[in-house]
Amino acid sequence: MQTITVDMETYYDSLYSLSKITTEEYIRHELFEVVGVSVKVNSGIPLWFSGPKSAVKTFLDQFPWDDAVAIAHNAPFDMAILNWHFGIRPKRIACTLSMARALHGTEVGGSLAAMAEFYGLGKKGTEVVTAINKGRLDFTPAELERYGQYCSNDVELCYGLFHAMLPKLPMDELKLIDLTTRMFTEPVLELDQTVLTNHLASVQAKKAVLMAAVQTDKADLMSNPKLAELLISLGVTPPTKVSARTGKETWAFGKTDEDFKALLDHPDPRVQAIIAARLGVKSTLEETRTERFLDISTRGTMPVPLRYYAAHTGRWGGDDKINLQNLPRKSPLKKAIKAPEGFTFIDCDSSQIEARTLAWLAGQDDLVEFFERNNEEIAAGVPKAEMKFDPYKIMASGIYVVPVDEVDDPQRFVGKTTILGCLAEGTLVATNRGWVPIEEVSISDRLWDGEEWVCHRGLVSKGTKETLSLCGLWLTPDHKVLCGTQWLEAQSVVHDAHILFQALDTGAASWSSLGMSVAREVESLRSSCNAGVDAPSTPLTWATSKTSAALGAPYVAGEKGTGNATGNTALCYQTPRTESGSSTASARQSRGATIPTTKLTPIMEGEGLLFVNSGGETVQSFYASSKQCPDGTTPNMTWTELTTTGGTNRGTFGLCPELKTTPTEEKSACSRRNLMTYDIAYAGPRNRFTVATDKGPLIVHNCGYSMGPAKFQAQLLTFGVNLPLEECQRIIKVYRDAYPAIPALWRQAQDAVIAMSRGQGAEIGRDGIIKVIAGGVLLPNGMMLRYPNLREVVDENGKREFVYDQKRGRAVIPTRLYGGKLVENICQALARIVIGEQMLKVARKLRVVMTVHDAIGSLAPTAEAEQARAFVEQEMRVAPAWAVGLPLNCESKMGATYGG
Repeated sequence: MQTITVDMETYYDSLYSLSKITTEEYIRHELFEVVGVSVKVNSGIPLWFSGPKSAVKTFLDQFPWDDAVAIAHNAPFDMAILNWHFGIRPKRIACTLSMARALHGTEVGGSLAAMAEFYGLGKKGTEVVTAINKGRLDFTPAELERYGQYCSNDVELCYGLFHAMLPKLPMDELKLIDLTTRMFTEPVLELDQTVLTNHLASVQAKKAVLMAAVQTDKADLMSNPKLAELLISLGVTPPTKVSARTGKETWAFGKTDEDFKALLDHPDPRVQAIIAARLGVKSTLEETRTERFLDISTRGTMPVPLRYYAAHTGRWGGDDKINLQNLPRKSPLKKAIKAPEGFTFIDCDSSQIEARTLAWLAGQDDLVEFFERNNEEIAAGVPKAEMKFDPYKIMASGIYVVPVDEVDDPQRFVGKTTILGCLAEGTLVATNRGWVPIEEVSISDRLWDGEEWVCHRGLVSKGTKETLSLCGLWLTPDHKVLCGTQWLEAQSVVHDAHILFQALDTGAASWSSLGMSVAREVESLRSSCNAGVDAPSTPLTWATSKTSAALGAPYVAGEKGTGNATGNTALCYQTPRTESGSSTASARQSRGATIPTTKLTPIMEGEGLLFVNSGGETVQSFYASSKQCPDGTTPNMTWTELTTTGGTNRGTFGLCPELKTTPTEEKSACSRRNLMTYDIAYAGPRNRFTVATDKGPLIVHNCGYSMGPAKFQAQLLTFGVNLPLEECQRIIKVYRDAYPAIPALWRQAQDAVIAMSRGQGAEIGRDGIIKVIAGGVLLPNGMMLRYPNLREVVDENGKREFVYDQKRGRAVIPTRLYGGKLVENICQALARIVIGEQMLKVARKLRVVMTVHDAIGSLAPTAEAEQARAFVEQEMRVAPAWAVGLPLNCESKMGATYGG
């Protein structure tokens, strides 16, 4: 097959450029103009042409696109121009930028200039810089000739780069680059303008309430220190920069500070509103995203921009300011994405692919067999409650030496405690640096456990699992939530309004002890649950804290003005010393709920030191104060002044979300989704941490991998189960004996990390399928997991560990690597390879239009939709040739839209 290397030079100016607008808008814009194009067929001399659009089309039509691989650097740009403006669709597409991402990650840099220099191909010119504001007719003949030479040089560099990288890239990866590029350059999905218009109106109405509240305190927002404290109170780490004037670190709150402007896209609408008010802009993330979709709908079908090899494990990412990987779970935007007329959208998602991959890779054959039998039950339509292959019962069966069908509930509970639940990707966790998505929690973060800041033993990837929504928090049905003094499963909490209220009250009290307020969220829940304050079944009490003085917290909230549609505004008032036993809070607790107290933490030694903030005294803060109305309710406040601890002597502001009353028939609704999940291991001595929901914080239990008998005993005690240490020791031994291959895989991976750091080889997993070589890990498809400059270091505590250089923007961040983390990376990479191979198989018969995480989106003629759905499911259940015995499964849905 021939190769055709192409590069387009187009008009741009200071406002109309790819740095200002999206690629889709730029190419479809009325100002778009091709100044010139250079084309190189095979190894021939590049041909430059410049002329009117019709003449350019005539020039391009002479080349054999139907029997060629079209090569470009940033192919989505050049190939979209070829298709959208000249009706040309090459037989194959190759993108050297995508190839560079896969082979070099961020080590080299993806620009054509950087890659050409790395491979010693020559230098890229700079003539494009002087072409700003110049249309084709604005160039002199001499200028146009130099521009043509510049463009032809780019074509030569791109051609050389392609052939330099081609031998290093597997054929399937080249096919995936082609498939990914065509999702953008050959769009077929349509957008429903009615759905988008209605959603935009709803978003704007909600935003108006937020913006009105923010504008009332605009003076405070213009104060850098106050704005910084406000952002911190909302879980955001304020961006900083080095002042050019003083040379010292200062807040990066200017209109040109990119990190600050990026907060306009923060998932919390309160943060969006605050930043919008400070910058003087009017739009928030959901509004701009909806407007962007509406704008696209006026120009044509919707391109699907995906960044190939966005993560070093090979995962795809969002691109071109349309991140379909990140759409809210219930976003109406999904309903706005339509299959073309006569076609049906099929969305098929792999089930627990990473967990299944882990069991298979470790050679834990009994667990692999369990997944296979589980697949059989699913195929036979067995209800989940009746399935015999329950992992908790199987674990309990081994512990108590009884048949699986004779395991009782208490025994199942103990078995379950060794296999705790998990939380979905994106769950916000309270850390000492603010609210952080669970997948971004690092080993250095301290977590709020309801009483103190604690350390933990790191993030644990749990694979894709079925999750349910608990006030907007997605977690597995078995994950434990603290409700007063008892731990209950999320599936119990979500179906009982009174238990849910108790769980949120418990979270509210613990959050208040940190100096935060969730009065409005709790009040909103109380309204939605119709639980009257005087209802006999839900007696309420006042929280009373003991402290001799308002140490380090000299302000509490006071009230000002009267209520209105947006709430009241609280002012700061100096408070006198509070005597022991006096009431400092209006947070109400359900009967049986505990009031967390912050105690003096002594300096600890040994293992205990890992989990607590040793030394020093943590002073219990005041709860946010509010006035009780005669009817027993608490007035809602949009702005609430809060208190902090530790002698900071400052007030912290928190903008609460709008009051929302949920219809009674919806309060128990429990939608379920298969999502990527995580958990955190050993979060302090209480084994718990705090997460955010739409109604306020909750305290959830952590997981406990590699736990010893004492830790397992302590974990059971948190659930009210008291077992002798000897019994716990026996159970742990049974657990480790039951799945010995998985911890053995972690140990093997740790040895591989050591070998890799020394430039030595090693093998990992079943049949040595994963091989460690110099510079990284060789995957079964020939790709690499790279760990640049992997080395052994000594941390501040004298502990030896391994780190590698990870580039984030322009900064190089030392990132820790250990056996468990390496196994997690490998499982993610293997899952991605599986999904990639499945996409190519599905694409042989159906039009693949997107991939989101472990799901494949495709189109089928409506008349053949059922057969097509069965075909997709069949392909996604077949293990790759390199993974014989990998027990894959999937779930699918189909409909007229992406949302079903």
